[in-house]
Amino acid sequence: MNTLDMLQQLTQARGPSGGESDVGALIAQLLQPLCQEVTVDAMGNVLGFKPGHGPEPRPRVMLMAHLDEIHLTVSAIEGPFLRFVQYSYDPRVLVGAQVVVMGREPLFGIIGDLPPHLMSKEEREKMPKTEALVIDLGLEAAQVAELVRVGDQAVLEGPLVQLLDQRVASKALDNRLMVTTMLATLDQLQHRDHPCDVVAVASVGEEYTGLGAQTATFALEPDLAIAMDVTFARQPGTPEEKTFPLGSGPAIGLGPNLHPVITQTLLDLAENLEIPHAVNILPASTGTDAWHIQVTGQGVPTGLVSIPIRNMHTAVEVADLQDIHRTARLLAEFLTQADATWLDSLTFPLPNFVEAAS
Repeated sequence: MNTLDMLQQLTQARGPSGGESDVGALIAQLLQPLCQEVTVDAMGNVLGFKPGHGPEPRPRVMLMAHLDEIHLTVSAIEGPFLRFVQYSYDPRVLVGAQVVVMGREPLFGIIGDLPPHLMSKEEREKMPKTEALVIDLGLEAAQVAELVRVGDQAVLEGPLVQLLDQRVASKALDNRLMVTTMLATLDQLQHRDHPCDVVAVASVGEEYTGLGAQTATFALEPDLAIAMDVTFARQPGTPEEKTFPLGSGPAIGLGPNLHPVITQTLLDLAENLEIPHAVNILPASTGTDAWHIQVTGQGVPTGLVSIPIRNMHTAVEVADLQDIHRTARLLAEFLTQADATWLDSLTFPLPNFVEAAS
């Protein structure tokens, strides 16, 4: 499996939350040779089913990596220019960015602001405000009115760039990096027995609502799940206790949103396999699909495995390809050991009431 080629395809596909059909179709195509059955549900989640080996009933393990990316939404049309709203980008990275507006046809444009020469001293010293920025498509007002409507979405555009060593920069590494890792995990399972049925889910809507995680988990009723998402990589100015070096392997989540037995099993496996890894301390909700999975239906024992990236929620997110391979190896090993006996260990035992009474 060519990880770089797969990541290139996935990051260049467009898939804003609520408009994920293009990237979803690509993921369904990539899952096809790795799974026995691939489907897309009514919400747009892409599901790949890979049956396990051995007698039924087998544990059902869900791997979930969200496929959507953050985006802009056209809020007003002012002649040839588009005003927009957005939720998760730092406005500083938007000035000069290339975008594709998903209008009646894909429209390439750039985001502009006033030249600094025409700003006051106070304006130059402040962070730009989203409402002051515009998308310029290079078209006349009549053409814009014909091709764009208020409510159309736009995503940042830009190539995947290979940096030195095994590092890459791109938009949408959050979370196409982990979709690639999920595919790499399935690829490692092609010639290995695993006692559990595996359902790989590329979920929609994580960035804003957790829609896909909730609906897919409710429908599939997995016995346990592993959420897969990016986390923060260390760079100048970041707090050391909340970030991880690039190339340091998977960050395994630890906290109340996550099942302690799953967390400890992943940590033990990483130690035994000599896979570089870190512990990601998460004292509350993880801010990932793990929360929505854990509390859906009757509740699902959930783990979280992350890969660090720099410059999250920009068009130049940076990741290390080695972390994909290490994380896929860890998860593949986990799946080869997730049998019915191990599944029993997830249930918290009752105390011995007789001994307690005495």
